[in-house]
Amino acid sequence: MSSYLHGHSYPVRAVSAPLKRRVPLVKVGALALFRGAAMPPWLVMVFVAAYVVANPATGLFPHPRFGVQPLSPHPALAIALLALGGPGTAVVVYAAVLLGWVVAKDGDFGLASLTAALALTLVYWAAARALHRWARWDSAQIGPRDVNALLAVCVPAALLCAGIDALRQIAGPELTAAAMPVLTLRLFIANLLGIAVLAPVLLQMASGVWVRQLRQAGPATVLRDGLVFLVVLGALLAIVFGLRPLDEFRMSYLLFLPMIVVAMRGGVFGVATFLPLVQAGLLVALMLLGIRPGTAFEFQLLMLTLAVAALYLGALSDERQRAAARIAEHERALRERGQALAEAQRLASTAELAAALAHDLSQPLSAIGTYASASHVLAGRGPSEHSQLLETLEQITKESARAGQYLRRMRDFFRTGTMHEESVSVADLLDTAHDHLQDRLKRSGIEWRATLDAALPPVTVDAVQMGAVLGNLLGNACDALGHYAGPRVIQVRASMVADSDPAMVRVQIEDSGPGIPPELRPRLFLPLATTKPNGMGLGLALSRSITERQGGHLWFDDSRPATTFCVDLRAHA
Repeated sequence: MSSYLHGHSYPVRAVSAPLKRRVPLVKVGALALFRGAAMPPWLVMVFVAAYVVANPATGLFPHPRFGVQPLSPHPALAIALLALGGPGTAVVVYAAVLLGWVVAKDGDFGLASLTAALALTLVYWAAARALHRWARWDSAQIGPRDVNALLAVCVPAALLCAGIDALRQIAGPELTAAAMPVLTLRLFIANLLGIAVLAPVLLQMASGVWVRQLRQAGPATVLRDGLVFLVVLGALLAIVFGLRPLDEFRMSYLLFLPMIVVAMRGGVFGVATFLPLVQAGLLVALMLLGIRPGTAFEFQLLMLTLAVAALYLGALSDERQRAAARIAEHERALRERGQALAEAQRLASTAELAAALAHDLSQPLSAIGTYASASHVLAGRGPSEHSQLLETLEQITKESARAGQYLRRMRDFFRTGTMHEESVSVADLLDTAHDHLQDRLKRSGIEWRATLDAALPPVTVDAVQMGAVLGNLLGNACDALGHYAGPRVIQVRASMVADSDPAMVRVQIEDSGPGIPPELRPRLFLPLATTKPNGMGLGLALSRSITERQGGHLWFDDSRPATTFCVDLRAHA
């Protein structure tokens, strides 16, 4: 953190005896803190060694009045150590600050230096706690919010550290208070640049995230990309500072190009890995060029802009990749749900087919059983009933053929969705339904009335399925009138629907029975809704489903006094 005063030789005061006696206690305290820290002791030692060695190694561009290092890694090292090692490592950081000044021979180690070291440690600790709470730099889920937190925490921390260090140096005999603004500004930029360049990679390396991301990306891939990056970086530095087609500062924008590629390709991991290489290459180029301190300060600002921009680009790239992964996961989940829905629909269609077969085959099977019993009786009466026996057997053949044809049509429809649509006369549909119910009508004493408009066009339907729908509606009417004490009449009407597009034919089936209870009407077409003691409650639901799949509509007309069901069918063009 300190700025080393180049070009000046200052006597270093001997360390006082009390301080010498404190050093073993600090070491013992540090070792005790190592055991309680989240980081392993060897890694804490590495951080401390880096903190101490970095002080004289980074003072490259001395100012005429005071030397200022181009970037200060000390805040990044201390904040990373405290953020990941826990508050117990504060004593270690305090000792490292003092030890760094000892190695650099910077300061007289009086009360001012001890107080400044304590103040720096407190600033580091506060910044580390805030960063640990508000950001996720110890994880791979880094986004723009974490970059915001890093800057929001470290900008004031860098400024406070710069002010503390500037006050410590001004307290010495060489600098006056007039140097305070410029010295603070230069130290602030150096601190902030060190944090932006080194803090991301230090936090990720110390927490183990960097190693996990390296394994995930593939060491061979990272090594290949690193070699390419170094070649491109070296070529750009040679162009900017070696060939100098223009002023080197105006040409330095070329350094943004490889970092943009790295940020978009590798995200924050790539930026954290390769950003220190850009800083190192730039420092080497400036050293070889022998550039003035004022120009070096301008390159500090340039590098700071590059670091912040690259971090935001890397965070946005990672956010985009995570969003793409979430979208892909949602698409996969939607596909699985679609497949599950298709399977559920297939099962529902199978169940609907089974229910339709169970419901609609009961009529022809019941008729076959009735005709078979009648045939047995007629056969016992001898040759006199031979002609009637033949008629009864013919009815059995017709009913079995109807059942087989219905079974095949329904199976094809629920398997493939295809229907055998054909142009059918409404009169033929009603005559067929009447023929199937003729015996029931006679046994129950029900009067059949049919009224069809003249010049009624044929309808486009599956004759077998629509015959089953009409048969179901008429069968319900027969059931309602079977034990009714009043007049027993079934009135069937067929007419064109006025102003319909496309043209529709409406078939009304009305019976004079007791009617449908009001409480049942709202759920009349729902499965299992029935008033029959032995009914399945599926006939109307299946009839509506079949009608709507053929482009028609089945509904209950509650505006009429008698029980009336209406079937709208497409008229044939």
